[in-house]
Amino acid sequence: MQKPTSIISIVILVLAGIAAWWLFAEPGANSIIQPLSERRVEAAFKAVDCDVKPRVFPAGAYTGPLYDMHVHIASIPDGPPGDNVEPGEGLALGVNTSIEDYLCMLNVEGTAKALAFFPVWEPVKPMLEVVKRTMDKYADRFIPFIMPPANDGSPTGFPTVTAAELTEMLKVHPALFQGYGEIGLYARDDGAPELPPDSERLMQIYPVVREYNLLVYFHLGQGQKEAYERVLEQNPDIAFIFHGDQLVEDAGGGDNLQLIDEILTKYSNVYYGIDELYGDVFLMREGVSKETFLAHFKNPEPLLEKDLKTWKWFIEKHPDRVLWDTDRGGSVRWALDPDLAIVLNDYSRMFIGRLDPAVQEKFVYQNAERLVAGR
Repeated sequence: MQKPTSIISIVILVLAGIAAWWLFAEPGANSIIQPLSERRVEAAFKAVDCDVKPRVFPAGAYTGPLYDMHVHIASIPDGPPGDNVEPGEGLALGVNTSIEDYLCMLNVEGTAKALAFFPVWEPVKPMLEVVKRTMDKYADRFIPFIMPPANDGSPTGFPTVTAAELTEMLKVHPALFQGYGEIGLYARDDGAPELPPDSERLMQIYPVVREYNLLVYFHLGQGQKEAYERVLEQNPDIAFIFHGDQLVEDAGGGDNLQLIDEILTKYSNVYYGIDELYGDVFLMREGVSKETFLAHFKNPEPLLEKDLKTWKWFIEKHPDRVLWDTDRGGSVRWALDPDLAIVLNDYSRMFIGRLDPAVQEKFVYQNAERLVAGR
């Protein structure tokens, strides 16, 4: 005769197994109970109240269309407890934010379209489902890029998955993505080491990018200029976009765009995203409050003077190879705030309005349109 304690143990194991399945079963599983992953996908499209008012732009500001070519989409949490995100942990899709929040941000400020980096890692199906649904609903508002890190928060991880893993992800919806990135090639603090652009891992990925007709977006690391140039030369049929302050700061701590200028002058298949329009101070990061961010722009003229001195000549020298962007959306919770969106958008439009009129539309949307045409 079986002892009661054994029966209790079996019951506990069965219940634990059911609970684990309920938490982590992939979308599409047949059950009366909806798995957590499916519930999170549904929650990723939760409706939000969005008060869109007619925009009144500052005097002299650019008033035409804008494409923001650098917006990070938050990821769906991939493990328990799952339904809660601690303060300071940023945005979590389907928990404290939704795709509708991103759309509201664009609508409130008056931005026509955004290049969206969608993070994809194991389990891949829920996030791929989010991308698919997003593009089914809002194909005219988002340019989807696949951003697939490989446990990059660990010293044994990498900034990107392997070519084989990337291929498996892309095969799920072969025509879904228009680009690959953003891939941060710099070393992470207490995480993955740097990954040179001409590393074996990336050299195996470029044929996959070519097969799927994708753009590539990199954030370069220190001292990677020569390696990057080798990649650009060897892959003239692939269009690359990059950004990052690693090549901007000179040894004295000031701004020096010479290295980036040299790359754009020498290679025709490379573009640069300019998101440093904050008066030479990047504020869309952890450790900075929303109140500090808004206060920073109370007096925009000194900031504009700095940004114009740094960037005006560069943009006007390379009018066909520069892209306006903001690098927002994934690092801090207030990044999607409508009040913040309007303040940042007004400042950007004031900056753009002081560029040569012949380059303004190229910088803020025409170059982007040309890049994604036919993809």
